Amino acid sequence: MKTPPPELAGRLLNVSEQVLYGDPPPRLADVAGLVGASRATLYYYFAGRDDLVAFLLTSHARQGAEVVRAAVDPDDPPEARLRTTIGTLARFLGDRPGICAGLLGGLAGNLQLREALDANDTWIAGPLRDLLGDGAAAGVLTVDDVGDAANAVLGALLLGVLGRSASGADAADRGFQERLTEQIVRGVLR
Repeated sequence: MKTPPPELAGRLLNVSEQVLYGDPPPRLADVAGLVGASRATLYYYFAGRDDLVAFLLTSHARQGAEVVRAAVDPDDPPEARLRTTIGTLARFLGDRPGICAGLLGGLAGNLQLREALDANDTWIAGPLRDLLGDGAAAGVLTVDDVGDAANAVLGALLLGVLGRSASGADAADRGFQERLTEQIVRGVLR
């Protein structure tokens, strides 16, 4: 995959919900029409739909990590940082449920999405594991294995948001996002 220029990348990110969560999933030619680009342009940057999905998910993982970093005060105690991290991710994903569908699809074994899953691990899951480890060391979080706990937290976020969206309810509803956050945080508080 070649990196598209910023203007095209922005247009692609603007239609990512349709690409990641569309039923049926749009073909690359359909996406070209959505963003006002030629098929040849998209095929220049992406080998196919899976390549485009990997680009979108990787870009969203970076954005999500930046939003979390901006929201979390590193001087807060671990439980406060965890609540802020999970709440920020709940809002980020709730506003973009297609990301959940794309990541869960990638976990189903699509090797072309490995890059996106690796990016998510580096920018989202890695810092979450560190935070859970800090909380366990401070005695405020119940975590036997930080990797398993991080996967459980992220799985709860992804499935919570995707399940709400798939049922036709509003995953962007702030009340839902706050309840989801509190439910997940209570699962690891000591």
